[in-house]
Amino acid sequence: MLREEGQFSARFEHIEAICDLVERAAVDAGLDDHAQYASQLAVGEACENIICHGYKEIKDGKIYVKVQASPGELTIELEDNAPPFDPSKKVVNHCCVEDLEGGLGLPILHKVMDEIEYSRHGDSNRLILRKYGSSG
Repeated sequence: MLREEGQFSARFEHIEAICDLVERAAVDAGLDDHAQYASQLAVGEACENIICHGYKEIKDGKIYVKVQASPGELTIELEDNAPPFDPSKKVVNHCCVEDLEGGLGLPILHKVMDEIEYSRHGDSNRLILRKYGSSG
């Protein structure tokens, strides 16, 4: 079982390092290439939402990341101190992509992850994402 965690400044240039952490854990969990990519995509989208929407007025925000891998299961926990927002609720897909300015991150999260949980603890948002796959 692999467990890793890290603290990152909420800046776009740190998303790649966060996704690298997720990739290592997904490989350790034995997830196939598709599940590995889906997990990285979801985490990248979630981090972009935290940076763009949660911390839009806050310049020194942090994103705390914990990953845990066990055979066939990847759990990713993202925590931030931005204002409350629950991305675990299903969102209605937009019918016309041309009308959107962004807005695809949450539908992607719900499409590619197997479980999404949100909770608020004090001043912190906690988002837990799970991806399952075969362990062999």
